[in-house]
Amino acid sequence: MRVAANGTYLNYEIDGKEGAPWLTFSNSLCTDLGMWEPQVAAFKSDYRILRYDTRGHGGSDVPPGPYDPAMMAADVVGLWDALGITQSHFVGLSMGGVIALSLLLDHKPRVSSIAVCDSRANSHPIHMDRWAARTRGAIDHGMGWLADDFTGHWFTSAAHAAKDPWIAKVRRMVETTKIEGYIAGVNVVTSVDYRPRLNELDGDKVLFLAGAQDIGDFPDQARAMSAAVPKSHCVLIEGAAHLCNLEKASDFNQAITAHLARYR
Repeated sequence: MRVAANGTYLNYEIDGKEGAPWLTFSNSLCTDLGMWEPQVAAFKSDYRILRYDTRGHGGSDVPPGPYDPAMMAADVVGLWDALGITQSHFVGLSMGGVIALSLLLDHKPRVSSIAVCDSRANSHPIHMDRWAARTRGAIDHGMGWLADDFTGHWFTSAAHAAKDPWIAKVRRMVETTKIEGYIAGVNVVTSVDYRPRLNELDGDKVLFLAGAQDIGDFPDQARAMSAAVPKSHCVLIEGAAHLCNLEKASDFNQAITAHLARYR
């Protein structure tokens, strides 16, 4: 389904228990709401679940970029308004984690809690140089090239050796993302710097989570953000890389269940 929100049209799906607390899931760059299928199965009995495609992705519109964290958070609020949702828990991975931080910082009354998964509070030169190289590769060689790059490190070598079926599904998500949406979305993850504002977060509403084998500094970022936010919690998922919600869905779901249990 699609609805107008914050000046664009967003694709969304609703599952789960009528009248239960709302639980919203936000996808990573170059994926879509399908990446949350294991979480729908795990939480639909106890929550009303909203999944949506961020602008530029999946079945949502691809308005001109660049996009930024505040814009993406305003999209969520617009979507909640359109659907009559006054407050929701929010789980975001990678780009979705940046959106989670923006939501709790700037739209606090609307947010029951956030889980910031495999994400970061700031970009740095090495990080931005890597994204610039990826964008050049995608422009020169197409989104199939980018799919090889992403799926190569979004899952562990063990998942690749076992031919985890989610690898092919995610590859298809990346391949079918419009390059304009990808390029506009890159600005969300390269323009973020919430380090000066982490002390504004209500730590008792925050879970920082990462795959322990995620490349780069994502596990360290999760630890550092949690250390900077008193009363927050931090969980690392062993045996998982970037898309830990897919590679180790059971462990991921247990961590989210424990997080949400604090508010029931």
